[in-house]
Amino acid sequence: MARVTTKTRRRWTAEEKARIVRRHLRDRVSLADLADETGASPSLISQWVKTLMESAEAIFANELKKVKKVREKELMAKEVRIAQLQEVVAELSTEVLRLKKGSGADLRATMSSPR
Repeated sequence: MARVTTKTRRRWTAEEKARIVRRHLRDRVSLADLADETGASPSLISQWVKTLMESAEAIFANELKKVKKVREKELMAKEVRIAQLQEVVAELSTEVLRLKKGSGADLRATMSSPR
């Protein structure tokens, strides 16, 4: 009687896949060596590399969108701050003019009064 063995498929996490692909690309570890070390088949590792390479453009595009979004938020915050500072400058300028006019009248009053 033949014995039926069922082999369960290994589920690889994204971190595990990335670590294996990184070792292949950065450290130049061969697919065969990685397959022996990890238990993943060379063709599976090759598929992961292919998937990474095909999605590289989308990854960079998404990164670019995030950077643009952050820059836009920073710019908006700076514009709000500039508007606040312009209001303060306007208030201070008005106050300076008021004080100058008031002190000018005081000076004229003291100069015209007899001693």
